[in-house]
Amino acid sequence: MRRVFGPVAVFVLVLILWWAVTALQWIDPLVLPSPLAVVAAFWNDAGVLAFNAGITATEAITGLVIGNSIGLLLAILFVGSPVSRRSVLPLAMAAQAIPIGAVTPALIIGFGDGMEPKILVAIFLVFFPMLVNGMRGLRSADAEVGELLHSLSASGFQRLWMVRLPAALPFIFTALKFSACSCFVAAIVAEWVAADRGLGYLIVFESSQYRNDEVWAAVLIGTASSMVLVGLIVLIERWAMPWARATSGRLA
Repeated sequence: MRRVFGPVAVFVLVLILWWAVTALQWIDPLVLPSPLAVVAAFWNDAGVLAFNAGITATEAITGLVIGNSIGLLLAILFVGSPVSRRSVLPLAMAAQAIPIGAVTPALIIGFGDGMEPKILVAIFLVFFPMLVNGMRGLRSADAEVGELLHSLSASGFQRLWMVRLPAALPFIFTALKFSACSCFVAAIVAEWVAADRGLGYLIVFESSQYRNDEVWAAVLIGTASSMVLVGLIVLIERWAMPWARATSGRLA
């Protein structure tokens, strides 16, 4: 109960401060509209917001799944093969250093203004955190247990499945929680450049009409969608790692 009360109290406090700041006109309404105006936007344009949120969520979650799968597969490859790590890892690090704003227009020119370039941008942004965390997690496996399985003639896949992947789970879920936020940011930023649907498109369109209540409604939906995805990953983490919950409970 205490875990729920704290965040709810902070949320209510932020809403009250938001309403007070706008009611006293300390900030121009064109910059920050009243929370009541944003609520009205939710009510009046619920269908439009839901449709565009669904488009962005599809792009973001598809990019999340594909990007993290690529990152984890590369991590397994690099940990198991020093030659591939020395050959490909520098290229992966260099790719992560490319500015996302410079890549997006090129992808849209190549793939059009559909979902594909947005998904590719999301993949581009999320695969590297999984690659780094996955490598750290796989390397954190107990060496003695690995040697024991090796002495029992366990195959490489068995050592990976029974030792390395369980040890890497905390690192994998950390990367997934980070990606759950960044994939929505990537999809929305890509939609800003060229799109005819999605939250990013809606933000650009409503900004051009000076309808900041609609803009803030879209921003809040994007934020809430990220938090819901993080919450789902936390629930899956608790299901997949019950021992971690027991340990944190004892420490608390």
